[in-house]
Amino acid sequence: MKKTALTLVFILTLAFGADAQILWKVSGNGIERPSYLLGTHHIAPVAILDTLTGFTDALQSVDKIYGELVMSDASSAASQQKMAMAAMAPADSTLSKVLTPAQMDSVTAVLRLYMGPQMDASMFDAFRPAMVATLLGLTQTQKEFPEFTGATPIDAEVQNRAIALGKEIGSFETMDQQCAMLFGYPIAQQAAELLETVRDDDYAMEMIRKLSRAYLNGDLNSILAIMEDPKMTTEESRDRILNSRNAAWMKVIAGLLPAASVLIAVGAGHLPGEKGLISLLRKNGYTVEPVRK
Repeated sequence: MKKTALTLVFILTLAFGADAQILWKVSGNGIERPSYLLGTHHIAPVAILDTLTGFTDALQSVDKIYGELVMSDASSAASQQKMAMAAMAPADSTLSKVLTPAQMDSVTAVLRLYMGPQMDASMFDAFRPAMVATLLGLTQTQKEFPEFTGATPIDAEVQNRAIALGKEIGSFETMDQQCAMLFGYPIAQQAAELLETVRDDDYAMEMIRKLSRAYLNGDLNSILAIMEDPKMTTEESRDRILNSRNAAWMKVIAGLLPAASVLIAVGAGHLPGEKGLISLLRKNGYTVEPVRK
C-alpha cells in the first residue's frame, strides 16, 4: 500500500477547474522576472496542458525548464538499461526467495486482476519487490486514466514544447539518483510494502481515485492528506521520495532564480506541505501564489 501511494506521487484527465492550483507563480526576493512551479502527474494525458490556465504563457516567458530528469536522456537506451539493471534483485534476494509460496500466489492474484490472466508473480522473480510494486501501481493508475496511451508522459511533453521554443532544459537529478531512490532501500522493506499493497488492493484503488480527483481539482491539501495517511506511507518513505529530494532541489533552485526565469515542472506531490517546494520557496523569501485567470 505504501509503495502504491508513493508510486502515484512519483508518477495524478479531463479538464482543470478554474481554481486549479497546480501552476504557481514565484516572484519577489529581488528577482526581476517571475518563475513558475508546475505540479505534474507523470502519466496524465498531455492534453491537460492545453486546459491549464496560464501554462502556455508561462512556458513562453521563461528562459529554462527544470524537471526531475531531462526526459530525452531518461528515455535513452543507456538510461533504460541502467534502470533495468537497478531493478534486478541480487541472486539471493529474488522475489521467490523473499516471499513465501502463499505470498507469491497473492501477488499473482492482484497482478492478474490488472494485467490479465496470463500474469504470474514468477514472471517477475528476478526483480526487486519495489519494481513489482511500481509496475502494479502504474497499472492500477492507468485503469483510472484510460486516456493515457503511454506514448508521451506529461513531463516529457512539457520539455518537448520547451525545446520547440528554444528553451534550455535542465534536471535536478541523474538516472543514478532516481534508481537509488526507487530501488536502493532494503529489500525486506520493499517486500513488506508490496505485500501490504496486495493485501489491501481495494483501499489502494480508493486512494488512486481520491488522488485523481484532488489533482484534477488542484487540491494540494487533499493530496498532502493522502500522502500523510499512515496507512499509505511511512515517515521514512516520505523523506526518501519527497522531503530529502525537495531540500536538495531547493538548493539548486536558489542558485537558478536570481539569474533566470525558470519553469519548474515536477510531480505534484513535491509541492504541498511544510517540507514541500511551495513552503521552502516562501521560507527563502519568495512570494508564491497560484496562477488564475
